[in-house]
Amino acid sequence: MRRAFLIGAIVAVLSAALFYASGMGMRPGSFSLHMGAHLLLSLGAAPLLILALPHWRPHISGPLAFLALNVVTYGVHLPAVYARLMTPGGMLMESLLFLGAGLLFWARVARGGLGAALLLLAQMAACALLGAAITFSRDAYVMTLPDDTALGGVLMWVVGGFVVMAAAFYHFMLVLKTAETRNEQTV
Repeated sequence: MRRAFLIGAIVAVLSAALFYASGMGMRPGSFSLHMGAHLLLSLGAAPLLILALPHWRPHISGPLAFLALNVVTYGVHLPAVYARLMTPGGMLMESLLFLGAGLLFWARVARGGLGAALLLLAQMAACALLGAAITFSRDAYVMTLPDDTALGGVLMWVVGGFVVMAAAFYHFMLVLKTAETRNEQTV
């Protein structure tokens, strides 16, 4: 199973690279392809790598993991920062930041428990907030078409939110199952 997770992570990274390359060839650049690459790295490749390499999991607190992912996510989506990163080197740096922050976030989630479920709920709210802000920010990203910017925001808001919500649901179910098992053992 670990091999399948590793292959999935590699496919996600290669797909993100393809999204970046495709978006760079367009004038104006495609914000939605760019957003797809972010999602593939932080919500696709990162958790798959954590599952593929269970012995490599940095120990990080939930608040620090949340902060790391959201400083990167919100920071690179500031219009002035986004404009500066639209070079091959900037996109590589951005990719490494998303993958690294995603690894820290999912390493904490992989430890499980109620903390993981709550962390995922907080991330779902953060994704929804930024995704909605981007969706309705028509002129903030001047290098992209307004409809493409809105599509990128919807991808983050809906697709990103769904991935995190599904993971949160899974972790809440594990917490409830563990509590139920403990109650059955005490009876």
